[in-house]
Amino acid sequence: MSPPVPRAVARLAPTLLLAATLLSAQAASGQELRAHGGPVRALGAAADGGLLLSGSFDTSLIAWRPAEAMVLHRFQGHDGAVNAVAVDRGGTVALSGGEDGRLIAWDLANAKERFRRELAAKVLAVALDTSRGLAAAGTGDGAVHLLTLADGAVRARLELDGERPTALLFLPDGELLVAGHLGGLRSVAGEPAQLRERRPASGFAITDLALADDRTLAASAIDGTIRLFALPELEPVGELTGHEAPISALAAEPGGRRLASGDLKGRIVLWSLADKRAERVLEPHAGPVWDLAFTGPRSSLWSAGNDAVVRRWAEGDPPPEPTARTVTVAEAEGGERGAKLFRACRACHTLEPDGGNRAGPTLFRLFGRPAGSVPGYPYSEALARSGIVWTEETVDKLFALGPETFTPGSKMPLQRMPDPGDRAALIAYLKRVTMPEGRTEERGR
Repeated sequence: MSPPVPRAVARLAPTLLLAATLLSAQAASGQELRAHGGPVRALGAAADGGLLLSGSFDTSLIAWRPAEAMVLHRFQGHDGAVNAVAVDRGGTVALSGGEDGRLIAWDLANAKERFRRELAAKVLAVALDTSRGLAAAGTGDGAVHLLTLADGAVRARLELDGERPTALLFLPDGELLVAGHLGGLRSVAGEPAQLRERRPASGFAITDLALADDRTLAASAIDGTIRLFALPELEPVGELTGHEAPISALAAEPGGRRLASGDLKGRIVLWSLADKRAERVLEPHAGPVWDLAFTGPRSSLWSAGNDAVVRRWAEGDPPPEPTARTVTVAEAEGGERGAKLFRACRACHTLEPDGGNRAGPTLFRLFGRPAGSVPGYPYSEALARSGIVWTEETVDKLFALGPETFTPGSKMPLQRMPDPGDRAALIAYLKRVTMPEGRTEERGR
């Protein structure tokens, strides 16, 4: 008969098992999706894997056809970072919530807005229930909003008594679960909608919720633990432990076989729900993993990173190979003052001929160009009608006065640059790298 295992050692067993798994941690292989100009904060996916939606710090959303790494459409509707997205199972409707306090419902099939609502505080979490025609948003002022998905009509605004909502999840019966930064777990149900306390899910801020199967809820927290609860009464049924950093993202594989959790150190752990153990550890990102999504018949796992990349891992992928990375213009000129100053602009603007628009329009061939004239970019009306032509003098004035003074009403988020030497260095750099022929474009072109 084996000697009894000390309780302290037994409690450490999951962590020790994960530590052993970490020894064989591998970088994620498979596809990379690169088109955002800043950290990718949110992911949503159609059930069949035919569409993936990513939301970014660069204020844009991108609808992808992931199998071909193809951008189907770039949506520009937010004036701040996109914090949360949700996509219906068919990939036809989506919600996005932003740092600007805006909630937008998107018709993905026709690439247009269905409705938008200004919610007065930044949107931290969103959820969809298309079968009942409902949308939900949690905001930084400690409220949950229920809206009609067809037209955005507000059906209820419920206060959380000082707790900020961090994750929302509709259950199959229509009940909405609300997790908070104080560790609470509430639900919204009934007509009219009512908020009720369910139970404190943990003593730590809850970061995400996932429905592992029809009977099991998973809740991740900043203490690096995933807590499992049996539905409908939310009785605790187990814990998954071992992350060395706060868990920032959680996703459940269709069918309830596995969970995936990502943390602020850039690690993703794949968990076997049957065994309640770590199966594999991936390290696909430089910096935090902000969101995760399983898609498709191969159960591909997509991850959104602070490095502005969306990556995929799937069973059967070949071992990872080193990949060449394109060196940006700013990096190639890394020692120059102007290039260093431009780094703050890189999240929103590209300089290269094939860079395209991001949260802001491309700056390629900037000088001599009328403001508001880049095709395909949704300029504010104020900038489009300003009559400004970008020259050394007008760019200098923009940075000297700030956009709120020089172009009032525009959505440009730039700050002032009061040092004339800094402005001159930045302008000289922009002229050299954006005007390859060494001359300005003809006015009006």
